[in-house]
Amino acid sequence: MKIEQLMALYGENGALLEELYEKFKKDPNSLDKEWSLFFQEVETNGVYPQNGSNGNGNGNGKSAVATSFTDAQAGSIREMGIINLLNAYRRQGHLAANVDPLGISQPNRKFIESKLGNLTPADLDTVVDTQNPSLGRAKLKDVVAWFEKAYCSTVGYEQYYLVNDEEREWLQHQIESAEYHAPLPKSIRLRLFEKLFQADHLETFLAKKYVGKKRFSLEGGESMIPMLDTIVEEAGRFKMDGLVIGMAHRGRLNVLVNVIEKPASLVFAEFEEKADKSAGSYADVKYHLGYSNSKMTSSGKEVKLSLAFNPSHLEAVNPVVTGSVRARQEQYGDADRSKFMPITIHGDAAFAGQGVVAETINLMNLDGYTTGGTFHIVINNQIGFTTLPNESRSTLYATDLAKGYQIPIVHVNGDDPEAVYRVTKLGMEYRQKFKKDFIIDLICYRRLGHNETDEPAFTQPKMYSIIKNHLPTAQLYEKKLINDGDISAEELDFIKNGSAQGLEDSFQRAKEQDIKMKVDTMQGVWAKYSKEPLDSGTATSLLAEQIDRIVKAITTVPDGFTPNPKLVKLLQSRKEMAEGKVSLDYGMAEALSFGSILENGFRVRLSGQDSQRGTFSHRHAVLVDINSGAKYVGLNHISEKQAKAEVVNSSLSEFSVLGFEYGYSLSDPSALVLWEAQFGDFANNTQVIFDQFLSSSEVKWQRMSGLVVLLPHGYEGQGPEHSSGRIERFLQLCADNNMQVANCTNAAQYFHLLRRQILRNFRKPLIIFTPKSLLRFPGALSPIDDLLKGAFREVLPDKTEIKADKVEKVIFSFGKVYYDLLKYREENKVQNTALIRVEQVYPFPAKEIQEEVLKTYKNAKTFVWCQEEPKNQGAWTFVRDRFEDLLPNGTKLKYAGRKESASPAAGHMKVHTQEQEQLVSDAYSV
Repeated sequence: MKIEQLMALYGENGALLEELYEKFKKDPNSLDKEWSLFFQEVETNGVYPQNGSNGNGNGNGKSAVATSFTDAQAGSIREMGIINLLNAYRRQGHLAANVDPLGISQPNRKFIESKLGNLTPADLDTVVDTQNPSLGRAKLKDVVAWFEKAYCSTVGYEQYYLVNDEEREWLQHQIESAEYHAPLPKSIRLRLFEKLFQADHLETFLAKKYVGKKRFSLEGGESMIPMLDTIVEEAGRFKMDGLVIGMAHRGRLNVLVNVIEKPASLVFAEFEEKADKSAGSYADVKYHLGYSNSKMTSSGKEVKLSLAFNPSHLEAVNPVVTGSVRARQEQYGDADRSKFMPITIHGDAAFAGQGVVAETINLMNLDGYTTGGTFHIVINNQIGFTTLPNESRSTLYATDLAKGYQIPIVHVNGDDPEAVYRVTKLGMEYRQKFKKDFIIDLICYRRLGHNETDEPAFTQPKMYSIIKNHLPTAQLYEKKLINDGDISAEELDFIKNGSAQGLEDSFQRAKEQDIKMKVDTMQGVWAKYSKEPLDSGTATSLLAEQIDRIVKAITTVPDGFTPNPKLVKLLQSRKEMAEGKVSLDYGMAEALSFGSILENGFRVRLSGQDSQRGTFSHRHAVLVDINSGAKYVGLNHISEKQAKAEVVNSSLSEFSVLGFEYGYSLSDPSALVLWEAQFGDFANNTQVIFDQFLSSSEVKWQRMSGLVVLLPHGYEGQGPEHSSGRIERFLQLCADNNMQVANCTNAAQYFHLLRRQILRNFRKPLIIFTPKSLLRFPGALSPIDDLLKGAFREVLPDKTEIKADKVEKVIFSFGKVYYDLLKYREENKVQNTALIRVEQVYPFPAKEIQEEVLKTYKNAKTFVWCQEEPKNQGAWTFVRDRFEDLLPNGTKLKYAGRKESASPAAGHMKVHTQEQEQLVSDAYSV
């Protein structure tokens, strides 16, 4: 072979070779490993530019490097040229793959053909060393044929961009191996057909039995069922304990019945809306429901399967699922993250369009959030409701955003179930080996519209003309199996008849036995908790014998650990607080609360932006050595039998992080799980989690959560963005005792509130509007004795020397404005006004107000609600009617606060101060 023919293998010919050689001379490390080794070999063998050339050319238009090579180096050039050709398949073979079952998107072979077009018949007949154990030495044409099969058939692999050589080369070795492409055993092919047929038949069965009812059919994407079945079987082979699945509407009923094995009779009961009122029922549509079950795999390992409940904001379930898995891993000591795995199933338009997808993927490798890899499945309908890909994304593939996170992506034709099986096994092996996410883009279609009542031909007539004439995947695979010759039609009929009869029997049983829809979410780790809150309060005092151990742990550091000098003073100050020399601030009260909770055997997990130090430098739960950067968590060194504390600085995300912590709280009710916003208004960015999960999951899905949300709130003149945690929005969500909303005005109250949250035998979300200026405010400090006795009080009475029978006015407040009101009363020597702090505004403490306030101040004629927030915000509109139901003789509750405003707060300190002084004065004058 001539040098010119060998050079053609490079595509860019001698100019490219010359350019690479110049880069090598300047910096060998700037080139890929193969090129660097090649040029080292060239120079070792004495091949240099000749004829006095400086390496930039030889005067006749040819590359000096190209013309200087001797025949002795021809083999090296040939080898590098072949590597370049094969890398073309590895890099862009996915473009040439036939992944669209509808044939609308045609394979793009331009790049591959540009490489192949340079080869002559003589080149193709050349025997080369492929460095591939499956090929060995082979003719180049046979190598090309093998790579065509591996990279350009019905699967498109995207792995070449992985910077980790081990991962990339491992994937390429698997994809190019003979074992990977070996014919599947008969038993596997029969199982694939069975799951395909079950998926197909369930949809047609439901269509006949429940005409016109929404079910968000899987038709067109039936290969997802054998894919999930393969994941479960592989989970068993890898000795995994559990899989948690999050998915959209489409195909959910199919997954419930044919993967998780929820009795089909229960699904039929849901179609007929037969609710079991005595046992509680779902308050959500059937295609949002979850279910848990244990499934025995063929390997003999039982795997726990859980499908998460899901609102219509579909991708919002992603962080919930990953948080749930993280909690299970922590509970069961799954340190290497190999026993539990999250599976998230996406739509193509949603994967590209919803920001929470990227936010959640970004948690993949973060210490506080990693789960050892999520298995992603994109059900690629090639349409989003009525919107085509070129109208909904700016990328070639729906999955392109994941490339930046170094996640392998496989695109597979949904009409090739055997390819689906192979890539699923590949993904499971990769996940277990490298503990990273893996994505399968299942290219399929949607046979019906967005739902069963939709007419898709209105907007996509061409696509749906093709779909109308396209055979279902199960029928295509049935024909293939029979044509292959080793599986008979009778064997397939046996599978079909058995599956169909089983479904019919379940339907008849649901009719005859009058089976009702039901839910029982109080099993497993939830078995010891109650759905009904107790009327009595919970004792939350700190045991005296605990103090010494906790204080020692949180105020001392190991030998050789050097904290910041300012923190040395902080630790000494906290010792003095515990000794009773000075009162406790919020940071110390929280630390003692956490420590006592850990001592009681409950885990503590706190996450948020800058939560380790605390946004206002008030926490310092994690100390940093100024010399080494090492971190030390004193809370984890109290005693041998204590539970673990985890204080995590989160990514700059609210949506995914709050969703993660909510999911964590679902799977571990024995942990105090807290999410802290940097400022309360940051909660705006995660409203979906508050609206569709946290506030409503109990009534919709019977799912309880004890998640605590800390929202710094208070008007200190910091402008509209850092004043309000939007109290009004949370109160608007409150009903049916679904959650708790509190605002503590002293450190002891905060201590007791956190203790109450974990010591109760039920779980409800807790929203705490935490202070900023009160963190070190003298009036909000508490003596250590207040932690050693008592409990959280929903209403704090006026403990001053104001005589009850002299009180003519009662001012109620929620939060730090109480201290402004108190200061005004003292400065103006007001003797006829009582100040009452409502520390918990929901559930509304009607009994406490009646018993502790109204009966005490019987002569009061005026009752005022004072707040810092504008009138259309804060708690005013929520509490007004509730108070007036309690006040005597139809008395109206008066308002003192800022006037209505479109913005939460003023942007200038002078304006803020004037408004604050005015609202306090108004409280005494109205």
